[in-house]
Amino acid sequence: MRGLVLALGLVIALGALAASAAAQTPAKQDVFLYVDTVNGSRPVGVAPRPLSCTQTNNFKRGEQVVFRIWGSEAATGDILSTANVAEAFVTVPGIAEPLKLNWGAHGAQSNRVWFWTAWFVIPPSYPLGTVTVRVDFKTEAGKTGRYDYTLTVTPSALKAKKKTARKK
Repeated sequence: MRGLVLALGLVIALGALAASAAAQTPAKQDVFLYVDTVNGSRPVGVAPRPLSCTQTNNFKRGEQVVFRIWGSEAATGDILSTANVAEAFVTVPGIAEPLKLNWGAHGAQSNRVWFWTAWFVIPPSYPLGTVTVRVDFKTEAGKTGRYDYTLTVTPSALKAKKKTARKK
């Protein structure tokens, strides 16, 4: 009897694990996306970093965030480009309009790479902490891809300059 109870318990436990794994299986994807961010060369409210286009997901208020995206259609393997993409954009919480992604060449002439980009400068009052942005693609064939990307916003190290009255 004790063996039967142990066997039944084992079957129930394995069933629960299988159900949990099935619940975590991602939905079928029509479009595969790779997303990362780099610091831009034109920050507004902070000093520029020593090197621009350095891959990171930690940004200070006032820094320029540049989104870089590569993608392909799952069924065909075709690279996502202006030839087959109807719309591509990044939605940033707290920013009124989605950022339109642009397809183009990047890098030196001898070492060009093509990918999608969009950028924005983090406003001085943007909330601190982690933020999840959403990247959306829709192909001309109606296939879609979505990627949630998390970045961290930290305070600016620069202090606002105080205006002082000049003595006459």
